Amino acid sequence: MTTKILVTGGAGFIGSAYVRHLLSPRAPQAVAVTVLDKLTYAGSLARLDAVRDHPGLTFVQGDVCDASLADTLAAHHDEIVHFAAESHVDRSIADSGAFTRTNVLGTQVLLDAALRRGVRTFVHISTDEVYGSLPYGAARESDPLLPTSPYAASKAASDLMALAHHRTHGLDVRVTRCSNNFGPHQHPEKLIPRFLAGLLSGGTVPLYGDGQHVRDWLHVDDHVRAVELVRMSGRPGEI
Repeated sequence: MTTKILVTGGAGFIGSAYVRHLLSPRAPQAVAVTVLDKLTYAGSLARLDAVRDHPGLTFVQGDVCDASLADTLAAHHDEIVHFAAESHVDRSIADSGAFTRTNVLGTQVLLDAALRRGVRTFVHISTDEVYGSLPYGAARESDPLLPTSPYAASKAASDLMALAHHRTHGLDVRVTRCSNNFGPHQHPEKLIPRFLAGLLSGGTVPLYGDGQHVRDWLHVDDHVRAVELVRMSGRPGEI
């Protein structure tokens, strides 16, 4: 039996990698995928070229904050994997309102639609930035949320909204919090492509603070394989 999956933000960097993974010949499960994407500056249909002609792919251009559209789509899907988000820290500092709208309100709209329409599983893609800066080591799933940017705060709020829908309504919500991603098709505003482009053109690279910050990096293909493991085998209400 074919599982019908709604992937929000599926024309973005990570979401598109997930869609390509779902529709690859090596995928373990037969799925039909609907991509919902607003196609802002960060979204591009070119990222889906490899699967554009796949019979299991449908594309819908739209906003996750559109309650009517979310309700219609949720009614025809078994599961939702929610990548859609504003995600650039510097942009969130300049305009936090857009991040609150998309990341918090958009998530709430999708959750309510999933609840009304009996969606089986809701995988909410978040970020380790909700834990804030750590002096050493790594965060655990149970650590307190201490976001340090409007972007991270909006993602923390969306996480709590998602988990509240599990605890209040019993919706099967599964939250993932990944570290920084890198890989093909990443937008040039992100750190690694930005640094590479600057260096290749003979320029310099921007550093924050004293340049001593440490980041953890995850290849996007590894990330989407992990997301698929969570979708198929994760536990409801877990991070």
